[in-house]
Amino acid sequence: MFDGAWIGQLIAGIFYLVIGIQLARLASRTGERPERLLSIMFFFTSISYVLYLIPLIVPIEALWTPFNFAGRVSYLPAPILVALFTRDVFRSESRASTWIVYTTAVLLVVGVGGSAMVGDWDGFALGNPFFWLEWTGYTIPFAWAGLEAFSQYYPSRRRQRLGLCDRMTCNRLLLWGLFGLVQVGLSLVLVQMYADYEVNDVFSSFLDRLFGVLEMFALALIWLVFFPPRFYRKLVSGIDDCESSVGGG
Repeated sequence: MFDGAWIGQLIAGIFYLVIGIQLARLASRTGERPERLLSIMFFFTSISYVLYLIPLIVPIEALWTPFNFAGRVSYLPAPILVALFTRDVFRSESRASTWIVYTTAVLLVVGVGGSAMVGDWDGFALGNPFFWLEWTGYTIPFAWAGLEAFSQYYPSRRRQRLGLCDRMTCNRLLLWGLFGLVQVGLSLVLVQMYADYEVNDVFSSFLDRLFGVLEMFALALIWLVFFPPRFYRKLVSGIDDCESSVGGG
């Protein structure tokens, strides 16, 4: 990756850790399973980012592949937890949603395990069919989360006009849907980055920066969903005495 890319990676890793801690505190107060699922998901994501970060800043090439593989493995639970969250929040009574969770887990485990068996420890080889199993496994949960949020957002807008749904709840559905969409975008950019890497043995600086911009946008969406600042709550609610955020503050 281009010089300085590790800074954005470090910021993202720290951010995910902070969000994970905040959601863990919220879950301890509310006892709710969805918050607990997401807090664990963000913890694993943070660990993965730190492991991926090491090859960017440590000039010891022998360590790059082991840490890249460790980053892949530590990220495995994150998409599964996103799928569990989506099932619990949007489709708790659906048997099909449970199968999506199982399918996600199988795709990820087989994808990463199969890649290791054929020697693709870094997970960059697009010609490796196991790559696509893993890619599908970490893309589907976010696409599903986004689609479910958007499917609830438009009916909630109608309820909002009738006074049956508050504006912040409606807005959170929109933001969560956008977050899922951005994550899918990141997955698509990643494929093109790996394609360029296979040809040029270096990552495209343009795609690297595009990935970073999308990553920062995703982080902003997460913050606004769970811990929106007061000015944003006032902006959305359109009143001075706005409701408290999900996490307070």
